[in-house]
This record gives sequence, C-alpha cells and structure tokens, in this order.
Amino acid sequence: MTRKNSPNTSPVWNIWQGILLILIITLVEVPLGWLNNQQDLGRVTGLLSFVAASLGDCLLYFVVIALFLRLIKCSWRDLGFVAARRRSHYTLGIICGVVLFIVIGALGNLLQQMIGTPAPQPFAEAVIGVEHDWEYILLLLLGSVAAPLKEEMIFRGLLYPALRSALGVWKGILLSGVIFAALHFDLIRFLPLFLGGVMLTWLYERTKSIWPCVLAHGTWNMLMALALWLQR
Repeated sequence: MTRKNSPNTSPVWNIWQGILLILIITLVEVPLGWLNNQQDLGRVTGLLSFVAASLGDCLLYFVVIALFLRLIKCSWRDLGFVAARRRSHYTLGIICGVVLFIVIGALGNLLQQMIGTPAPQPFAEAVIGVEHDWEYILLLLLGSVAAPLKEEMIFRGLLYPALRSALGVWKGILLSGVIFAALHFDLIRFLPLFLGGVMLTWLYERTKSIWPCVLAHGTWNMLMALALWLQR
C-alpha cells in the first residue's frame, strides 16, 4: 500500500507505456490542429486560439492519464499528487523557480550571444504581442498554473518514477531532463531546458510531491512572462 503522504516509489507502469500515452495524445491532437496554433499571436483572435488549444491540450492529458490510472488500478497519489512532507518544501519550490529563472535566463543570453537570437517560443511570442491587461492575465494563468500542472504530471509524475525504477535515481533524473528538453522541440534551447528538467526532477525526488515542482515551474514561467512584459 502507498502511504498517504508519499507517492508510489515502485510504479507498476514503465517508461514505454508513458511514452505511448504521449504518442496517443499527440495523434489525437494532430487532426484537431492543436499542434499548429502559432498564427497571429499578436492579435486577439490568434491569442485566444492559442490559449484554447493549450487548455484543451491540458484537459486531454488529464483525461487520458486518468483513464490510464483507472486501467492499471492506480491513483493520482501514485503520480505524486500528495501534500509535501514539510511546509519548507513549498518554499523550496518557489526558491527553485527563482533560481531557474535567473540561471536559465543567463544561459539563454549567453547562447544568444554565441549563436544569435532564436525565434521566440509560442508562449513568449503571445506575451510579447498582448495589447490589453486581461490578455496578459490570461497568459499568466496559462503559463504559471495550467502548463506547469500538465508538464509536472507528465515528466515528474508519470515518466520519472518509471525511469528511476529502471535506472536508479541519478540516471533517471538526467534522462528525465533529456526527455523534458527533447519534447519541447527546441534544439537551440535544449541545454537550458535540460538543466531546468534536471532541477525540477531533483525537486520531485527531494520532496516526493508534485506540488513543489508545480510551484517551481509556475514561478519560473511567471517571472519569464513578467520579464517579457516589462521588456515590451
């Protein structure tokens, strides 16, 4: 039995099942056009289309993973949706988010000086193009709440435990970082995303809870969005 204050450290699923779930969801999204939502992000209609597709993507992941958990007779607790063992773990999550923003931002600036400025990611492009406060608030909620919940559920809750079970803690953390970076499909930003994935996975291993990771990821995204807004 899994303790109420700890996720399952010996998952009954494996890494290939996790990757298969991601592939199935991707195949569902292709005909819906959700993977091709980067047009007209500087206009209200384009921004709303981007937000709707992103929220639909989050909902689809939660529904498919909920069905998967039901099929294998597991619960959300097994993905790490449990309270952190210490209140300080939530503070640690926020601190990690600030560190990620500073370190990843500095590394990104260094890479820009070396290889030039890459095209902005869709979320960054949307933030840069907003004209009204309500648009920025909508994107802020997407980037600091919805997206971190989805990504932490996938990379830390679903994939990492299977990697840890097969490879051990540190190999699992490193490979989790590789997968996190690779599935963002951004070769130029691969190294910063890899480092971000490693820190978030280490945080999950340290706290045994998804919630500090969501806080860290959300803080990282929120500070990035704020910086983009101020740079306008």
